Amino acid sequence: MRYYDTLAEYTRAGFDIIVDKTWEDLPLKDLFDTSTDPDTGRPYYDVEQMARDIDAGRLDYFVLRVRAMYEDVELAVNYVGGFVYEDAAEVLRDGVAEDMIAETIEDAKKRVTQILEGLSKIPVDKSLV
Repeated sequence: MRYYDTLAEYTRAGFDIIVDKTWEDLPLKDLFDTSTDPDTGRPYYDVEQMARDIDAGRLDYFVLRVRAMYEDVELAVNYVGGFVYEDAAEVLRDGVAEDMIAETIEDAKKRVTQILEGLSKIPVDKSLV
């Protein structure tokens, strides 16, 4: 089971939006270009230094999750991983989370439409209402 740290909670377009993060499992070398920059003779990304900074708490390496909820029911969720920030909350200010929130809201609206269409096909005994 994964543990998530909540970064922010909003109400948008009638949905409760939760932005949270969890640790990233993938090795840095699988996500960052470690080949040599011909202009500098150094790697494009020094993943060994990045790993030391992550281990020391100077960098945060995480997966971002955005959920759209209604009445505690998750209607849509999106994940993006491989983020490296000094402060994970920066994703709330640099547009990353906002892009994911917009996408998740659109996904939730589509899901609501599907649910309503499906519910309309279920026969209901009106005497129970």
